[in-house]
Amino acid sequence: MMRKRRQSILWSVLLGSVVLCGGGLCLLSLPLEVTPFCTYTPSFALYDREGQLLCLLRSPDDAWLIPVPLKEMGKWIPLLAVESEDRRFFSHPGVDFLALGRAIWQNLRARKVVSGASTITTQLVRLVLPRERTLKGKLSECLLALRLERVLKKEDILESYLNRIPLGGNIKGVEAASWYYFGKSAKDLTLLEAASLVSLFPAPERFRPDKNPEGFLRRRNALLERLCRRGIISQEEYALYASSPPPTPRGFPRLAYHAAWFLRQTTTSPRVFSSLSFSLEEWLERLLDEALVTLPREITACTVVVENSTGAILAYVGNARFRRNPEQAFVDCLQAPRSPGSALKPFVYARAFDRGLLVPSSIIADTPFGLRGNVPRNFDEGFRGPVSCEMALALSLNVPAVRVARKVGLEDVLGLLQTLGFSRLQRGADFYGDALVLGGCEVTPLELARAYTALSRLGETIPLSFFREDENPQKKRVFSPGSAYMVAEILADRFRFNPLPKRTLPTPLCAFKTGTSYGFRDAWTVAYNPRYTVLVWFGDPQGLPHEELVGIRLAAPCALRIMEYLMERERVWYECPEDVTWREVCPISGKIASARCEGKILAPFLKGVSPLEVCDLHATSLENPSFPWPGEVQAALGRPDVVPLAIVSPVPGRRYFTFPGASFLRLPLRAEGGKGPIFWFVDGAYAGQSQPGGTLFVSLPPGEHRIIASDKSGQSDTTEVVVSPTTFAKTRRDFGAPSP
Repeated sequence: MMRKRRQSILWSVLLGSVVLCGGGLCLLSLPLEVTPFCTYTPSFALYDREGQLLCLLRSPDDAWLIPVPLKEMGKWIPLLAVESEDRRFFSHPGVDFLALGRAIWQNLRARKVVSGASTITTQLVRLVLPRERTLKGKLSECLLALRLERVLKKEDILESYLNRIPLGGNIKGVEAASWYYFGKSAKDLTLLEAASLVSLFPAPERFRPDKNPEGFLRRRNALLERLCRRGIISQEEYALYASSPPPTPRGFPRLAYHAAWFLRQTTTSPRVFSSLSFSLEEWLERLLDEALVTLPREITACTVVVENSTGAILAYVGNARFRRNPEQAFVDCLQAPRSPGSALKPFVYARAFDRGLLVPSSIIADTPFGLRGNVPRNFDEGFRGPVSCEMALALSLNVPAVRVARKVGLEDVLGLLQTLGFSRLQRGADFYGDALVLGGCEVTPLELARAYTALSRLGETIPLSFFREDENPQKKRVFSPGSAYMVAEILADRFRFNPLPKRTLPTPLCAFKTGTSYGFRDAWTVAYNPRYTVLVWFGDPQGLPHEELVGIRLAAPCALRIMEYLMERERVWYECPEDVTWREVCPISGKIASARCEGKILAPFLKGVSPLEVCDLHATSLENPSFPWPGEVQAALGRPDVVPLAIVSPVPGRRYFTFPGASFLRLPLRAEGGKGPIFWFVDGAYAGQSQPGGTLFVSLPPGEHRIIASDKSGQSDTTEVVVSPTTFAKTRRDFGAPSP
């Protein structure tokens, strides 16, 4: 009877084993979705050009995770992970049955859990597909581990595990932990550093070196002792490593934070190896932080450094206040529209040189006369009379800049600026008027830096990029090499800081242009030489005025310090282009010197383009010396009797609007220069007279009108304007408002 009972039990066990094995084989043969094991929700990691981590942004699930291939984890991390967690990893099928049997026996003897048998594969299953820590959950993990090993290589399983293992707080994976604890990639860790990291695997919170240094040392040294017993390290190495203190966490770097956010939104890769320089970025953020110490808290700064040969961005500080007050400095000022002040003037002068309208030695009037009713003022509120274009640009004089822009034509100036990449200039030239060249528009600092590459690259723009390896960038020639060279020579004039003439100075460090927007809201400086372009901006992100915001005082010293840091003791400058020729000019008239001119100087001209007018200022006779200055200069010298007649109101080509409900417009007519009374004619009919500088009011109906002014000497000037009626929207819909 007992024998039959034993046989039935044996057959039941055998049958149950067959059923279990058959069921297990069926489960193992089922397909397994491996995508969750091979995909991650990574953080965004920005690296510099040498692979140094600049900034790490948390992943969408609020974790610090940098997945990397197994081959980028170095020699020690994979080896020590297997040694510590699963020595037979490369020989078992996902479940270590020897370890499992040992654990069952030890736990039964102790009548409690004293040993485990987890493998790297079962731990990976638990990380990807969490389950309750029950017997059923353990069996499920084992079955999934066996199935996973059938579809993934051992190396892929180890890679996924090392990229997901929690290592304290919300840090996941060995790469992120390596940067956090040691400030380097996992592939660069020493054996001691790798052992320190691997010792956190079983219980990262319990053994964190910053929270439990004694527990961490016990765990790490136990791992080192095991390595010594297995012959991986010597006794001497073990003694040396075991005496090492626990590591001090370095935290994640937060350099180029705004660049990281920008690239996160514009690229698809979670790891970006950029053209930025860690050392330069760190130095710049420290420099601007020091510059802001004495300024009001509302003022911040931004800067960008560009490598001219490639357009690569070497440093990007979007908001210098972020270093001390991250919560209040999330605005990326390099991407924010601001008024450029005088920073656009060099482009207008370069266009005037290219069109043969002027040369650097040309004389232009810095006077309030003859500007068609709009009278801009210089920063110092003064006027200098006759000045050369070279001096006018070097001193950033407003009145000559407006005269040059008018010579070029506002439509041409606007088209040029749009070609240079200023995307916010979407209105017509009439909307901006003369203010366009003085900063009456909006540009971003990044756009301005890109536009200045047209000068730093001698006339050819290049797109800015965070990647040095960009192939075939879309270069565009905007200026001739000669005109860009002339502008660089003008802006390299150091007498703004040094009273010595520039020709007595050695090779200049750089050319630079400052800018101060209306109302002291923005302080700019753009500095460049053949190698680099540097832009520095100070301002209040809310657009409020501050008396400290003056470009030459605040931004220029920082820009020049940056350029000195970049160049160290080296000095490089532009070779004179082939399209530039040098001629002797009169130092007073700026024109090609005649035989009567004294003190002749050399000045640059564009071959076949620049005007070749001979000086007519020194037209002398023995009895009656004559100095025929241009009319506007004559006025500045106090000789209005020889000033040509010019209409200053109304502004030619402008459209004027009647007052609401009026059928005509009362328009002021005003002229400067001329001799005696000014006689006015509107559409061929006599309208009245006025004295030079006086005003005559006339009533004009809607339509096009031709206005002529003449004086008793026979001089005349003509202008044309358009008068339009003012119309009103009759319904809410006409205003664009929603219907009630």
